[in-house]
Amino acid sequence: EAAKEAMEANKKKTQIRYDPDVPMSKEQLAAWRREARRVRNRESAAASRQRIRDRISELEAEVDQWKSKYTQAMDRLEQLERLASGSEA
Repeated sequence: EAAKEAMEANKKKTQIRYDPDVPMSKEQLAAWRREARRVRNRESAAASRQRIRDRISELEAEVDQWKSKYTQAMDRLEQLERLASGSEA
């Protein structure tokens, strides 16, 4: 996972510049920039939601592991308690 993050950090976003053959008015250019910002924001939000889903999956897997360890420990404890009470009688 650390390698994945390092790769993402190395990928630099290039500055978006629009140099059309046909000149745009300031309003058109502003609208184009607004739309480009909306697209970037949408992509960023989707990536953020995916990171959250991935983290939730990791945590759920960790919870399952801890539940399993807990069950094994409780089973072992019961087994030892049975042995201890059996040797006392």
